[in-house]
Amino acid sequence: MDGTYDSILLPTGYDVVWSVSLLVIVALLALVAVVLVVLIRVALAGRRTLAATAALGEARLELVRERAAQLRAGRTDAGEADPDS
Repeated sequence: MDGTYDSILLPTGYDVVWSVSLLVIVALLALVAVVLVVLIRVALAGRRTLAATAALGEARLELVRERAAQLRAGRTDAGEADPDS
């Protein structure tokens, strides 16, 4: 050796730099994985919400068509929300 004291317990500066950089890289990869999972879950939830909204819109349109047909047929109670009340 060149007169320096190399210890097994104390890493050299070169080893510390590589260890820290490796730790940072692993932490960033883990963060990217978590962000991807969150984005996918948000996208799927948004897709389900859009599907539910479209289904409700279709149902609302069908109700409007039925009420319009009842009004054209001459039923006077076609505009009531609950005919049993």
